[in-house]
Amino acid sequence: MTKEKAPLQKENQTFSHSLRERLAQIEKKDWELWILAVTMLGILAGGFFFILVPAVFYDQQTLYLRANISPQLMFGLLVMVLGLIIYLVQKQMQLRKLRFQSFTEAWSFEVSHVQMLIDPLTQAYSRAALEDLLSKEIKRVQRKQSSLILLYLDVNDFKRVNTRFGHLSGDLVLAEVGGVLKHSVRGSDYVIRMGGDEFLVALVDTDLPGATVVKQRINQRVEEWNQSSPLPGFTLALSIGLQQYESNQSLDEVLAAVDQKMYAEKKAST
Repeated sequence: MTKEKAPLQKENQTFSHSLRERLAQIEKKDWELWILAVTMLGILAGGFFFILVPAVFYDQQTLYLRANISPQLMFGLLVMVLGLIIYLVQKQMQLRKLRFQSFTEAWSFEVSHVQMLIDPLTQAYSRAALEDLLSKEIKRVQRKQSSLILLYLDVNDFKRVNTRFGHLSGDLVLAEVGGVLKHSVRGSDYVIRMGGDEFLVALVDTDLPGATVVKQRINQRVEEWNQSSPLPGFTLALSIGLQQYESNQSLDEVLAAVDQKMYAEKKAST
């Protein structure tokens, strides 16, 4: 099995790395700004001291300060202080804007990422999430010597639904199938819409007897749906292939195996 990272994982890491770099640059500029502010204030304070206090002496334990400064020089110093304050405020506003843009981009990325992972019709995981989810589970199985069962499902005679009742009814059936599958498995399992009327269910930490129970539960829920079907004359039926992941299999190999078993069951039911 290839050790390359899944596409979505690569995309996440690339974006996260880019975001960290931008935030680090903003933080660096922030520190540089504060260092500049402290330095300039120190210089101005020193200037004030040497200009305003040309003579410092004691007389009978009393401190006397003598200074001689023109109004023009005083005005110039005040303008310098005001200019520094304006400069610092502007730079802080720019840094705040950059931070806001960075976090806005991060939020937008997360939203688009979730939208990519979820199929909007069935609310199951989308095909785009397949490689990331199953690659993670396969690595876990190999590391912990646990089990992973895949169910590949296809809606029988689905084309007839679109032809007879229309595509809106076809979408209804797909959404209902997605609901049946999600209510038939645990929260730790995965329901993935592969495309069209095909679904994949990944049963985590489940052995063959347990997977058989899940398959029976799915068929039972399908029968319950048929009893109150909104489509007269249509009987929902699923062809389900079942395959346990073997430690020496790649992701493509186990998907091909469970796909073949699904088509074998579909052929046997016709």
